[in-house]
Amino acid sequence: MMKVKCNRCGHVADESEFPKGRDFFQHEYIRSCPTRCGNFQSPGPASMRMMDDGERPFVYIRDDVPTDAAPLTVVLHQAEEAS
Repeated sequence: MMKVKCNRCGHVADESEFPKGRDFFQHEYIRSCPTRCGNFQSPGPASMRMMDDGERPFVYIRDDVPTDAAPLTVVLHQAEEAS
């Protein structure tokens, strides 16, 4: 099971502890933080997670993409993010 981090309060827990939703493509995403810190994401922004390189509400705890990675590798990594 992967660990997820809330980027607002810093809470880290198993993915199963975070409430989930479905984006417009019916892919699962992390909807909100279980600590009720107010951090959440709606289906629209979650649907576009592969296009945005900005700050994310929630991230998986995993290795970063190398800086010299191919653009396709970067997009695929972003598409598999928690939110």
